[in-house]
Amino acid sequence: MSIIQNKDILTRITEAIIGLIALTIGGLIYILYRSENLLMFDWFDNLNLSSLIDRLRTSTDTTSVYGWIKYNIPAGLWLFSYMFVIDSIWWKDKNKYYMYFLYVLPILAISSELMQLFKLCPGTFDILDIISYFLAILIFLITKK
Repeated sequence: MSIIQNKDILTRITEAIIGLIALTIGGLIYILYRSENLLMFDWFDNLNLSSLIDRLRTSTDTTSVYGWIKYNIPAGLWLFSYMFVIDSIWWKDKNKYYMYFLYVLPILAISSELMQLFKLCPGTFDILDIISYFLAILIFLITKK
């Protein structure tokens, strides 16, 4: 394997790891700070992880986080993660399918938020979610240049 191929593989792995780290951070914010009424807490209970989750949540009981970190940053991290993982999968094969998969989720995320504004989709419209999505897209594009 040539040095260029090794560098390509390392870069591709690094992108996937960045995506997984962003996803993990967003997930931890949900686990530690969001309401236990969310469906994922039922999943944790079904997987017998409730005691572990409770210990984690108890260890952060005294920690207060800003609302935008608790409610909006995870959405941006989720989208950022998705874009990095898709980019690492397609890597140098940037064809029409790559573009479709890369941008379908950002378009759906922003569209669903706008549909919430006009009551065409269930949920609560939040401009900070849209800002979070656009920041995720912008940071992805900047890092890819």
